[in-house]
Amino acid sequence: MKRMFLCWALSASAAAMAAPGAFAPQLSGFEGDPLLGAEGRLRVAPDRSSIIPLGPDRWYRSDWYPQTGNGKAQRSQWFDDEGRLLRGSTTGVRYGDRLEGSDVLWKVELRDEQGRYLGTGLADVQGKVHVAPIREAGDWAVIAPDRIAWQGRDGGARIFSLDGREVLRIDAQEIWVAGPFADRKVYVICGDYDVAPCRVQDEKGAVLLSAIFDEARPAGDDGWWLRQLDTWARVDAAGKRVDRALYQGVTLWPRYRSSVRFDRAAGRPLEVDRHANGLDSDTPQRGWLLADGRFVALPGPATATIMEYCPGRWLLRADGEVESIVDAQGQVVAQARSLGSDEHPQLPWRLRNAYAGVGAAILDCDGGVLFEQADVVDYRATDAGVLGTLADERSPRLWMGADLRPHRVPPGLRLREEYIAPPLLVLEDDQGKAHLYNTQQDKVVAASFGSVEELTAGHLIFLRDGRYGMMSADGREVLPPIYAQILPMSAGRIWARKYIGRDDDWKNEVTLFDGDQRVLLRRTFASGAMRRVSAHEGGGGVPEILDLSLGNMTIDGLSYELRQWLGRDGQVLASTIHCTTGQGGREDESAVLQGRGWRVDSDPTRPCQVPAAVMQAAQDDGIR
Repeated sequence: MKRMFLCWALSASAAAMAAPGAFAPQLSGFEGDPLLGAEGRLRVAPDRSSIIPLGPDRWYRSDWYPQTGNGKAQRSQWFDDEGRLLRGSTTGVRYGDRLEGSDVLWKVELRDEQGRYLGTGLADVQGKVHVAPIREAGDWAVIAPDRIAWQGRDGGARIFSLDGREVLRIDAQEIWVAGPFADRKVYVICGDYDVAPCRVQDEKGAVLLSAIFDEARPAGDDGWWLRQLDTWARVDAAGKRVDRALYQGVTLWPRYRSSVRFDRAAGRPLEVDRHANGLDSDTPQRGWLLADGRFVALPGPATATIMEYCPGRWLLRADGEVESIVDAQGQVVAQARSLGSDEHPQLPWRLRNAYAGVGAAILDCDGGVLFEQADVVDYRATDAGVLGTLADERSPRLWMGADLRPHRVPPGLRLREEYIAPPLLVLEDDQGKAHLYNTQQDKVVAASFGSVEELTAGHLIFLRDGRYGMMSADGREVLPPIYAQILPMSAGRIWARKYIGRDDDWKNEVTLFDGDQRVLLRRTFASGAMRRVSAHEGGGGVPEILDLSLGNMTIDGLSYELRQWLGRDGQVLASTIHCTTGQGGREDESAVLQGRGWRVDSDPTRPCQVPAAVMQAAQDDGIR
């Protein structure tokens, strides 16, 4: 894709105050992206390929470049925000997704200098390959804090340490059932058919245990719980039974496999019925098998349903019975009736709705009541707190944040669940009109409006009569609803765009306000729009830079597309001018990238000739 760019430098004093960071805008007219510093300087010139952000202060690009007398060769480069080349390689690295569970590794596709596919591997943001490429189809995953696995699509697996050393290889004809475990770097590997033996093997290749079983879990003192179909037995490190008891659990597939992921059930106690003598005639005792090798009997009736209540807490539920909360050791933590198991996504709370004469409540993980109010019949969790519905009402009208302080909004209004940013809440009346409520003042603080464009803890951007306005947290309309667009860049910088003029002479006017809504800059242009620098262009590192489109100017049949990037104080950091004939032919297009003391053209042999009127429009700060 062709891209273009034109840069206007700041004064020396303004540049000295520029915030750190960089961004890589995607531009028409050039066959690649530039890397620009937050002060508008060109850090890396566009050169045939996109530049992508990998993380703070890290950028990457890869492309083919002409090689004298030898066609084209591969090139990969890594840069920092200053545009310094940190590393270069003649092999191709294509970054995919970040490896889930890792803060430093990415899944990558690797190719050699001639572009031949080498396989998939793992690399960091510096381009260092931590795990060498594997050609077979498969996927990578973190399976322990210090272990990474590759699972082949057609079977087989390889286990690696974080430094890329292969510690175990499992053949395609075998099934990786489990491991490594939290306290043992060993793995359960089985043959790929029902009656094949399974083994427990360490990373040195030593087989610690081999027998006919389907699953194994550590059981303390180097022993194991072994399962065959639905029956568990306790054995020592050599696989010898340590007692006569058998433990019957749920029926599972013969080979229960965790594969290349954490086995999320591995840390839960195993629910079983204990047969003390290993006979069907034994009176079964309901309980759990623990990782330390013990069996613990669970309290309560045998018909009680076991539910996970909180991390490390389980609820034993039975109709008409006292319900118990037990910990991971099977010990009773608390007892109560009609406990709920609805989890709060962010806070350590459980929500109990009214049931059989028991009122609704917010509970802690030990079953203690944190909040209870007689006329509340239903609670529903949001990320920031809890909504409560009152008796004989259908919509929530009670709000509680993390401080559990209740806020009851006025009758006739209801909470909008999707618009909550404490201390600000958006309410709705029966006519569908919205209202702003501040929990710090415990009241509606603003006149009604139509809908919400953006809500944060400090401001609301709202729509009224087809135009956008902005309210502060206390409900003051700091910007009236006269704008086509409002973009708060920070607490102290707000951009707003509106239409001015009449009939066929409409124009765009953009205004930069400070935190007190004082005008810092105002510009007028024929058409266009504004936006924040996008995340894939590195916008997270330059949060106060505005991407402004100035639309097109046509002079003598030629079309000139203008686009600019403006800094914190409205100064022009960079501008693009893309020149075309309007006929759509690539051979008739060109673009220029220019700044103080330098200029780059998309085609140096055919530079874009920018008319004075277009240049003036690009340079005009429009301050008045």
